[in-house]
Amino acid sequence: MTDKLKEKLKNLTEPNKVHKKLGDFLEFLEDIIVLILLILLFVLSIMALYDIYLSLVKVKTKVYDLIPKFIYLFILIELFRLTIVYLKERRIDTSLIVKTTLIAVLREIIIKAPHFKPMDYIGIGVLTLILALMYYVPKYIFVSEAGFEIKQKPPRERKLRLKKTLKKVARTRRKS
Repeated sequence: MTDKLKEKLKNLTEPNKVHKKLGDFLEFLEDIIVLILLILLFVLSIMALYDIYLSLVKVKTKVYDLIPKFIYLFILIELFRLTIVYLKERRIDTSLIVKTTLIAVLREIIIKAPHFKPMDYIGIGVLTLILALMYYVPKYIFVSEAGFEIKQKPPRERKLRLKKTLKKVARTRRKS
């Protein structure tokens, strides 16, 4: 009986099994955290919709006051979509993050533009330019991750090259 218990304990504590079980557990915790985040984003979206509804029901609501609320809702939608992409593909879509950040910066510009100083306009212009470059440069200039692969010679060529190398090594050993 003790031998079986020792064997089970030994099998359980093998490094590759421990790492796999620990990795599976951490992945499960990560999924729970992302699920909680999705629920919070959903609740925030519902609250933002309700806030827009209340603003529309009021008689003297200016369109200028509604625009930031709509943009906030779009930001929440983009974050919701980003989280769903993460759950499906297990990767973070950086272009979607940059788009969401651009929307957030534009929202702040719309809200606070009348109160900006000249240096604020320069800073916002530089920030917007950098975000635009972060979005367009990887997308249109660099190769995308999905299409990226290390170019290797076909297996037949590798085998021939390996045979030639082995023959050379064998000849040099015979000579010496």
